[in-house]
Amino acid sequence: MHLALTPAISQKERKRQRGSSHWGGLIGFHLAPNMNHVPITDYHVDHLLQHGYTLVRGFLTPAELSAARENLLRYFPTAEELAATPQRYASMLEEAEFQQVEFPFAGDALNNVATHPRIIEFVERLLGTREVLLSQSAIWAKYAGTGQFEQPIHLDFEGNTLVYPRDDGIYRQVNFILYYTDVTQEMGPTCVVPREQTRDSSLWPPFRPRKKYPALYKLEKPILAQAGDMLVFGMRTFHRASEIEAESGVRFSQHLVYRGAACTFSGYHQWSRFGEKPELHRFIEQAAPRQREAIGFPVPGDPYWTQETLQGVAERYPGMDMTPYRQAVRSASRG
Repeated sequence: MHLALTPAISQKERKRQRGSSHWGGLIGFHLAPNMNHVPITDYHVDHLLQHGYTLVRGFLTPAELSAARENLLRYFPTAEELAATPQRYASMLEEAEFQQVEFPFAGDALNNVATHPRIIEFVERLLGTREVLLSQSAIWAKYAGTGQFEQPIHLDFEGNTLVYPRDDGIYRQVNFILYYTDVTQEMGPTCVVPREQTRDSSLWPPFRPRKKYPALYKLEKPILAQAGDMLVFGMRTFHRASEIEAESGVRFSQHLVYRGAACTFSGYHQWSRFGEKPELHRFIEQAAPRQREAIGFPVPGDPYWTQETLQGVAERYPGMDMTPYRQAVRSASRG
């Protein structure tokens, strides 16, 4: 069964966005040998639209997974390091439930996962437009035996839109969780309530505590995942984090939200607020044009680009390849 999507992006537009000028570069990105393999299939699209979630097994290649985990360890200790030297991480243990770091990251791997070509193309397909933006990207560490991680069933839309969420066309927001460690039943799997169970119900209130809504908890399904898997779910999908029952271990993950660029009433972050951070500076210099566009950077050919702005951006980001932007300005000037 194939459920209706928004109108498809034209073949001409698809060709344009897949061209080398949009994905060229990708310095340090381990995707290149796998560019033509897209593991997000019609099955995943159908499952997401019908049930409100889907799990993409093995989304990250072994090389991508290894690079991302190495990058993540710049921010968090392994479970073994934490257990061996708890005094070193005393401040972390005081707020064990809130061990999160947001984009932009030091290094390239986590930034490249956040702006992964196959994720962007999937969002474009779901929204029926190439005008999509990364709204949120955060890595999260949860260590067994250090805190209480169980959440009530909830929706995330209060922190991601000023209005009531729609789940169609450009109004759709898409949530992703990428797993960097295996998630067993004991390691606090995300639990989701299939959309068919709540489709005819109001989304308000977004938080549903167990005592008040016990029947809802009987409908939830735990998502057991392996490192490299990716969970995708909608902004109208009820979900929660479950408790970590294991005595030891760590759960590493990366959480993303994408939205339609035209919906200015939605969105978690405006990335320019981090413009002074060296991590964002490096990302813009190293990224491909399409990756930059995912955080709101003007596309080649945008009216923003003039000889003055070309020069100014080149001065601000001396390591950035300005070729696609200069070529677009020259082409426009030739009429």
